[in-house]
Amino acid sequence: MSNQKSTPLTQIHTDNGAKMVPFAGYKMPIWYSSIQQEHLAVRKKTGIFDVSHMGLLILSGEGVDDWFQTLSCNSVATARKGKMVYSMMLNNDGGILDDIMFGCADDNITLIVNASNKAKILEWMSKTQPASIKVDDINDTHGLIAIQGPEAAVKLTKILNKDFTEFSRFSIQHDEINGKNVTIMRTGYTGEDGFEIMADAETIQYVWTQCVENDIEPCGLGARDTLRIEAGLPLYGQDLSESITPLMTRYQWVLKWDKDFAGKAALEAQKESNDWTTVGIEMIDRVIPRTGYAIEEGGEITSGTMSPLLEKPIAMARVKTDSAEPGTKLHIDVRGKRHDAVVVELPFI
Repeated sequence: MSNQKSTPLTQIHTDNGAKMVPFAGYKMPIWYSSIQQEHLAVRKKTGIFDVSHMGLLILSGEGVDDWFQTLSCNSVATARKGKMVYSMMLNNDGGILDDIMFGCADDNITLIVNASNKAKILEWMSKTQPASIKVDDINDTHGLIAIQGPEAAVKLTKILNKDFTEFSRFSIQHDEINGKNVTIMRTGYTGEDGFEIMADAETIQYVWTQCVENDIEPCGLGARDTLRIEAGLPLYGQDLSESITPLMTRYQWVLKWDKDFAGKAALEAQKESNDWTTVGIEMIDRVIPRTGYAIEEGGEITSGTMSPLLEKPIAMARVKTDSAEPGTKLHIDVRGKRHDAVVVELPFI
């Protein structure tokens, strides 16, 4: 892992016995104790994740909203209400370049992209970036942590002596911790209530340490994955890619047809011909459906796991729209054997 980048918390992870793995160019913890323990801590109490590998970008300058609206298929105006917005950047054929989160706590746009896609997104933005717009990559100086779980607001209020219960869901605002500027978002990737805090390296280290010392469970990427699957949340590279358009997913609501954005014309031409969508499935047999497993009725598994909370095998899958009704029986090829499954509503929990 000598060529892997470090986050502000890498040394803390290593010193405290986390199992470290290469991920998207970084050394990241896959677990501290176990995926099961960390997963259930987030569902029942609170856990904390290092997500500093995510691409952290600040967009600023005259006309930044109008320019970014040409890149985002969801509305920039919504972010101007102090909100974080889930969106996608599309290529000119409507394929998904990345799924993103962005918001506005001041005149700038805070943009969070997937780690593996940051270079691609920076290049894509540079193609249309006006001279008046500045794009700052702050990964070298800042980190991002996620505190997730039903007790997150109460625990953070006590630990940091700041009322986190007053933050509205999906809000973004600037604040201070130890006299340092921080950006606090009531967002996450687990299906639970929680917060994401972006700050300089020293402040990220302080908040992480305070949280762990006050019985918030340190968690790795393994539990983050099982949590997001239970919550029906997509992972780029599995559930989303440039060969997939938003019309082929359950996230068509991100498309604001009253806006002009890259890929819109291609999607308008595909509206009537698309016959794919995303569904949840539960396995009837106790076998885990993995990414890429074929579905006999058409389609494939995109993400699958053994649910730590439900204690059953679950998956997200891309299927034909005529196989998407909850209760529909499907058949999955698991290592050459045919296994029964049923379509269920998402999210699983």
